[in-house]
Amino acid sequence: MQKIKNPIIILGGFLITSDSYNPAKNAIENISGRKVYVVDVTRGDWLKSNSAEGWITILNKVKKMVAFSLNETKAKTVDLIGHSSGGIILRLYLSSEPFKDVIYNGKSTTRNLITLGSPHQAVRATKLRRFVDEKYPGNFFKNINYVSIGGKVEINSNQTSLLTKLVARNSYKSISGDKNECGDGLVPLSSSLLKNSQQITLPNTVHGGIFGKNWYGCTSKVRAWWDEINWK
Repeated sequence: MQKIKNPIIILGGFLITSDSYNPAKNAIENISGRKVYVVDVTRGDWLKSNSAEGWITILNKVKKMVAFSLNETKAKTVDLIGHSSGGIILRLYLSSEPFKDVIYNGKSTTRNLITLGSPHQAVRATKLRRFVDEKYPGNFFKNINYVSIGGKVEINSNQTSLLTKLVARNSYKSISGDKNECGDGLVPLSSSLLKNSQQITLPNTVHGGIFGKNWYGCTSKVRAWWDEINWK
């Protein structure tokens, strides 16, 4: 009998459409032989994510996709991958405590949580991001294997877009307080590497496709971070 493998759920980042993750989905399926599902979060959903109700909309979509993937594959657990803001939301999804009267308890069906360029620790954070990091800091749920991946790129290199050159230093200063810190063109490394998790730094890697060619979800970078993860 063929061994059942954990399905993988990808939750993307702010204002990034789900089809942007198709290259990552295909790469992971080819590497692992596992089923990969991308949560369909619209730009409209993300525009409402400055409120708790907006987060609940996204969390409900994660919960529904996890249930669908477990039913389809007959597996018992999943692995979660969150890009940017998606990684913060997935940290909250793991909790068994009510969030606005809704309980998700994702830790009961999750083995590994991998985050890509997520702004975990920040001097200046949105109210909801700060809530997650204060309530569930670092590798809070000990049955979960947390892996955080951060990119590092020279701002003015030929690998970055004009947008990166324009916003990187201001973004770093806004998040960490240090405009001269290294990072992926949007999120500084000190923020994306979650405390007490397995931490992976990717050289020459930008935050997303609009920041340059080599971002976390492109095929070559997926292979690079996938091979470094200490899977549970």
